[in-house]
Amino acid sequence: MKFKNIIDIAYSGGIFMASKISNNKENIWLFGAQGGNNYSDNAKYFFEWMLENHKEEECYWVTKDKDTYRQLSSRNIPVLYFYDLKSIKLIAQAKYIICTHSHIGNDVYKFVSQTKTLITLWHGIPLKKMGKLPKKRYRDRIGMKSQPDLFLVTSSNDAELFSDLYEIDRDKFFVGNYPRVNDLISKAEDKKTILYAPTFRDRMSQDYYDEHVFPTIEELHTLNETLIKFDYHFFIKMHPYVQADFPNLNEFSNIELVSAFDDVQDYLAQANVLITDYSSIYFDYLNLDREIIFFIPDYNWYSQASNRGLLYEYEDVTPGVKVTSWQEVENRLITIFNDDIISDFSVHRKKTLNFFYTERQLDNNALFYKCKELL
Repeated sequence: MKFKNIIDIAYSGGIFMASKISNNKENIWLFGAQGGNNYSDNAKYFFEWMLENHKEEECYWVTKDKDTYRQLSSRNIPVLYFYDLKSIKLIAQAKYIICTHSHIGNDVYKFVSQTKTLITLWHGIPLKKMGKLPKKRYRDRIGMKSQPDLFLVTSSNDAELFSDLYEIDRDKFFVGNYPRVNDLISKAEDKKTILYAPTFRDRMSQDYYDEHVFPTIEELHTLNETLIKFDYHFFIKMHPYVQADFPNLNEFSNIELVSAFDDVQDYLAQANVLITDYSSIYFDYLNLDREIIFFIPDYNWYSQASNRGLLYEYEDVTPGVKVTSWQEVENRLITIFNDDIISDFSVHRKKTLNFFYTERQLDNNALFYKCKELL
């Protein structure tokens, strides 16, 4: 067990014990994401919305990363550093714990007591198969949360899926819209940009990406010339889990590799076209009804059950052209740039959107008042 994980358990245990002797303050909300390591996702957007719209509530972001703590502090954003002893009392007194990557509270701290109200906003609609995670029933016996009080999903279909996967009671689910999607819709603008956002491939090395996924230098030169001609910029955002380096882009004026840890929502809001593969990122982008290119050079390998496997028939839920080479990517982009598209993809996008989002009219206010009902 890594030393950092031991410290995390020790601090979480201390907070759990402190919460046993502390009275909950019903206006204190704590937010966290990705195990406490990043400022991101639905928790981030709900947190920022709360700061703007419900100043009567006392809201804090909780992080275990010093750089994140310093950055948020410099912007005067209310933030607590988890490994600061002075934070223990405040965390122990909080009534609301808001997470995105954990249904038992790990984004804020590991051992959330049953006296708290635990909200899981989750981090995306699943496209790939997920492993079943049995309920940790021992947590109930010792006064810890083993499931959230509310789990946000965008459809009843996902409610059934997560209920089965994580053994969460069906009545814990709330069908609404993701806070990050509400933010995306409100900030959408046309910037003549393209976003390429591939997902990660489990256990695949640099050689695999070079051979099957990444473009060659020659292909990048051709693509860059096309982008210059039509005055477009091409952004590449790798998944943080990818263990491979994209080709060097120093000589390409209109192609840029951005940090894997940047907030992808900012790039989505500006992009006229999204290029992706098996990433669920396109579910967010569907809300903008813009062109999507599915670049799937290794579909036969990726879709095998022995790898990740997919929850749905891929063609049924991916409303966009499918390509398997970078030449095809460029050809499709030229068609889009010339406004020569003749297809029913817009109809398909709306049909897919309606399947995965059944309560799009619900905004952050609906989520907030649902949380307050849980008191």
